Amino acid sequence: MIKKFFEFAQFSQSQFEPIKSFYLQDELNLKVWKNFVLDADLREDLLQIAEDYIDYLDLEDIEIEDIVLTGSLANYNWSKYSDFDIHLIFDFSQINEDIDLVQKYLDAKEKTWKLQHDLKLMGFDVELFCENTNSEGISTGVYSLMNDEWIKKPSKSNFIPDEEKIREKASKFMREIKEIESELESDEDLEELSDRISKVWKKIKDGRKAGLAKEGEYSIENLVFKLLRRNGYIQRIIDAKREAYDKRFK
Repeated sequence: MIKKFFEFAQFSQSQFEPIKSFYLQDELNLKVWKNFVLDADLREDLLQIAEDYIDYLDLEDIEIEDIVLTGSLANYNWSKYSDFDIHLIFDFSQINEDIDLVQKYLDAKEKTWKLQHDLKLMGFDVELFCENTNSEGISTGVYSLMNDEWIKKPSKSNFIPDEEKIREKASKFMREIKEIESELESDEDLEELSDRISKVWKKIKDGRKAGLAKEGEYSIENLVFKLLRRNGYIQRIIDAKREAYDKRFK
């Protein structure tokens, strides 16, 4: 108990505040839904953005199977941190048989799009992703924008986040990221530090992936990742990774 108090005491209470956003709401977001029916004007705007993104991808003769809204705004776990997760679903092999190569191309295009655009609807960011046909989805709420109907209608669960466990696991990563930032200031052994940063970042991402596969979007590992993203520590380790690399060549 004393050890846990010491770990948590290193951080301000505000850094754990996003945990409160993991509690489920009583209803879907009322700006977005009325009795599980999607706002018509919003649907039109989301489809237009998706079509513009398809044009931006600059892929010829690609058949889009569906355009779906998923994530927290199609579920009961929405909060002020939510965004509109729009997935374009199509068979990646239409582009190239090397699916890994296609994914890298799409990831690069996604990053460039985000640098060029800051889209918001109803106060929420709009995020666009490409999803390969038959990918295993983990969301419990999926809505087809193309067909204007639920593919997977969400239901209210009895989920209650384990705040102590989320704090405990997140604080370990937060402490390590702070140590990395301190070591960056000394400029010592930057190559070794870069390796350490990569290992920590990989551990965070792999943990989230494993948690999603085993227990879904409410897994401890996924919620730890979300906390670290919402309190800024994900961005801090990304910045540290870039800074460590750049300093090696100065």
